[in-house]
Amino acid sequence: MSGFDFFRTRRTGYSPRTPAAALKAVGIGTVPAELFIHASASAKPLDEEPFDRDVIERVLARTDLTLPTSILLKRVLGKLISSREQEIALFGAEGINALETRALTRIEKLKSSLSEEESRAGRRQLAREYYELAELHAGTESVRAFYLKEAYASLRKILGRGANMERADLALAVDILVALGLHAQAVRHLERMRAPDDPEVVLLTARVAFHRRDYRRVAECCRKLSGFTGSLGEKERRIVSYWAERDG
Repeated sequence: MSGFDFFRTRRTGYSPRTPAAALKAVGIGTVPAELFIHASASAKPLDEEPFDRDVIERVLARTDLTLPTSILLKRVLGKLISSREQEIALFGAEGINALETRALTRIEKLKSSLSEEESRAGRRQLAREYYELAELHAGTESVRAFYLKEAYASLRKILGRGANMERADLALAVDILVALGLHAQAVRHLERMRAPDDPEVVLLTARVAFHRRDYRRVAECCRKLSGFTGSLGEKERRIVSYWAERDG
């Protein structure tokens, strides 16, 4: 019998929900290696209803989730909380708690390391962690605002003056200030760079203008960026193309 016959012939028995659990089961001979492949390669979208608990658990088990994936996962888990089935509702609540606890644990570790040795990269990462935790609380504005302020307080300790500001710090500062609705402050940071023709600064300026609903300014920035498309990523090129067509 081939390994994949296992799926056609089994009726009951242990069925590991995550790739890690499947790998352990393969190691002790409980299930064939093909089940680990199946657990690792499932491609059902996370937010496709009816929700697949196996897929959710597999994603939740990962420790390297991007911010968009974490936000989507929390949204799905939030929907599970309203389930009439107590077990599913509890699973949703525990999943959200795990996401938030994981983020808080990373923050505490970073704070502990920074208390021993100050580091620009560490301070920036702490600000990033606070920012991402804030975005996980998008539905609870008071909590979100608290974490955003913590993010900016951390980043502010390493922000350079004027043209000395590092691009990574500038981009994160703009993200945080836009999320707080402090658009004028974000613009001041961009102006202090004294780099009106720098593609990255122009792109950040366009982002702030968009959130201020200053669409004329967005179009102006995109016209300027059209001369730098070779140095832009695919996403940025699509944005420039869209606004160029809209402006035309």
